[in-house]
Amino acid sequence: MFPCYSKISPTARFVQALSEGLRQELDLTPKPGLVDRHNSGSHADLSYGLMSESIELLESYFSDCANALESGCGIETLRDLGVETENRMLRQFGTNTHRGVVFLGGLMLFGVHAAGDFDGSKVSRAIASGARQLFRNRLPMETTGAKVREKFQVGGIISEVLNGLPCVFEIGVPALQTGLEQGISLRNAQLLAMALLMQQVEDTTALRRCGPLGLARLQEDGRSLERILLDGKSPDSFLIKANRRYQALRLTMGGVADILGMSIAWHSCGFPDLYSNATKTIEAQIQASSSF
Repeated sequence: MFPCYSKISPTARFVQALSEGLRQELDLTPKPGLVDRHNSGSHADLSYGLMSESIELLESYFSDCANALESGCGIETLRDLGVETENRMLRQFGTNTHRGVVFLGGLMLFGVHAAGDFDGSKVSRAIASGARQLFRNRLPMETTGAKVREKFQVGGIISEVLNGLPCVFEIGVPALQTGLEQGISLRNAQLLAMALLMQQVEDTTALRRCGPLGLARLQEDGRSLERILLDGKSPDSFLIKANRRYQALRLTMGGVADILGMSIAWHSCGFPDLYSNATKTIEAQIQASSSF
């Protein structure tokens, strides 16, 4: 359980944490197949600037979700807000920038509000309960993700939320904490979390683009990245080469990125000063690079 360092409600506090988590995930560089500060990975329709603008849109959505929850609204209202945000995102950016985060962020806010604190076990159970309410009539069948889950017979993100986001609470967050306890930098702790998530997440974006071989590629690269980090070596060369391979294959891992963002958001609730300092460092690096 993480303490809450602010007098505002846990739900409102987590709105701030979600924004922090998404910005940290976007700024984490390099990342194979994903948008970062160096390039757009395997996403020709995306850019760092576009993803930054998308996070600004999401901040408004998360605030609306928190206000709705604290006004007594339920999961159905969050679903309506989510659909509205997805449509706005498509109109404003012309592409799917953070659709998975709309879904996951809303459910995590529901879980925090229902639990009333940052007890991970309670929040996980509340998320599972919210997901069951959301899908009590039927599971989504017309979405791209649903078609991929059916084709490859995987549970994907639906199974993940129905089980209370174990990839966040049992893999991503513990990896972040383990990395820091072993004395590695916050950035490398985030890469360690990414490495473990690459091995575990049933990433339907990887499956849709490259089939089972794409998912197997993620898993193998996740194991390699984990070894590099735990051996205390720099991961940059490996990640840059992996990104080139992913670009050639059009392989990406949007599901991993979404779960990583949620994991960082949750972890930041317990260490606000650490993440605040990291954000300032990144901003200074960006400003310095833009001055040349």
